[in-house]
Amino acid sequence: MMTAALQHVIERVYFNGIVFSQSWEDPEMDREALRIVPDRDVVLSITSGGCNCLSLLCLNPREVICLDGNPAQTYLMDLKLAAIRQLAYDDFFSLFSGPGAPRAVFLYRSALREALPAPARQFWDRNVHGLAKGICRLGKLGRYLALMRAGLSLLLGRRLIEDFFRLESLEDQRAFYDDRIAPRVWRAPFVNILKSRLVVYLAGMHPSQYSLIARYLGLERYIRERAEHLLTAVPAGENYFLAQAMFGRYLDREHVPPYLLESNFATLKRNLDRVTNVTSSLGAYLDTRPAASIDKFSLLDIGDWMDSSAFGATLKSVLRVASEGARLVYRSAVPTLLPPPEVAGMLEAEPELAQRLLQADRSGVYGGFFVYHLKPPGPAAHWQPGRAG
Repeated sequence: MMTAALQHVIERVYFNGIVFSQSWEDPEMDREALRIVPDRDVVLSITSGGCNCLSLLCLNPREVICLDGNPAQTYLMDLKLAAIRQLAYDDFFSLFSGPGAPRAVFLYRSALREALPAPARQFWDRNVHGLAKGICRLGKLGRYLALMRAGLSLLLGRRLIEDFFRLESLEDQRAFYDDRIAPRVWRAPFVNILKSRLVVYLAGMHPSQYSLIARYLGLERYIRERAEHLLTAVPAGENYFLAQAMFGRYLDREHVPPYLLESNFATLKRNLDRVTNVTSSLGAYLDTRPAASIDKFSLLDIGDWMDSSAFGATLKSVLRVASEGARLVYRSAVPTLLPPPEVAGMLEAEPELAQRLLQADRSGVYGGFFVYHLKPPGPAAHWQPGRAG
């Protein structure tokens, strides 16, 4: 059992600097599951790399609350918001899409710096040269993916990886994987490096999540199952997550997160004043909100970071501020992370929708995806959302 003091130390180390420079949750899953009503819904999303918050903003909700306990993730979101406001599309795309923008430092100093809040400006003044290397390569996960790319290039060769992306069917992908990828990768000592506790911590995996995976099926099996889903169950040529993982860039301007599509850029500019960007723990922020004030929740994988008691308390806080008919989604490394009993009775699961979306997940990171909507309060309910419990 992790002590509170040890947990505090781990959180301090874990949240030191950018962890995720881009979001590794497929936004199409959230966009379909949440069913955002334009100009009406207030949406709360964990910020992470900011990609999914902005992809939800493209759907014209009344407000998007971007929340993260790590201030560096807030500063990254501040930078993206300033870039939407200040830059033309081509410069915006080059800054956030790949291996580095030659004009990144110039754009920061000439157009973005003065548009940032003071704390974000101080952060990016210290890290400005990281922009020239490429936003997507910053952070703990960015360094892990660079290590993975280097190892796979040695094991497979760049040409073989490029050939894989040219395959036209899932049947061809499965055969290619079975014949030319799996025999080389899974027998290599390289896998032992990728699954080591220190390396996955450096990649941005929370220690509690590591322990959850270790208890459920073990990290090596988890990595293999997730990789096999990514390589054999999802079309590679359309998968921008896989392209980023393998090449450190997107393949083109069409297969990118929704917020990076040129067709959505004017919408983002128009909706900038609908964004609230917050550094806080989820529970502490929700305690400041009135009852029934948020309609949709994208909670990423926060349950993997908590024990059952903390997860239940967090979901209870969510339900207190949830409006009638509110919807929420969350993810987990494992398919068994159900809401604890103290809140489960307030939620109606949508397992068929969740499973269908998980089968098409292009990020390949999670073994579980959960979709719920708020039940109407019954006459026998002991505690109802919208009331302090």
